[in-house]
Amino acid sequence: MTGVDTSCVARRTGSGVQRQGRRIRFGFRLHASGTDAGVEALLECSGDRWVAILTDGGRTETGLGASARTALTLAIQALAPGSAAALLTDPELFAVSWRIRQAV
Repeated sequence: MTGVDTSCVARRTGSGVQRQGRRIRFGFRLHASGTDAGVEALLECSGDRWVAILTDGGRTETGLGASARTALTLAIQALAPGSAAALLTDPELFAVSWRIRQAV
């Protein structure tokens, strides 16, 4: 589950078009260091809210937040509380942060 999907959302009012924001969506996989276990992650932004959806094969958890990091942290803590710190230190998050900066 990798890739980036962005689109602008616009609304017609009178004679002009107002931009409501950018919709961003991309997926990636996080691993806890020293294990083969990992989670599939999907981050999506619509306006000023981020949604993180994490799946570890059998369970799915969702996190909502004002930032991608907040949404991701909440979803990880709900899905894998024992390995949340290890998942949040996965070097893959550097690439995710860069992709977010490029998209917004």
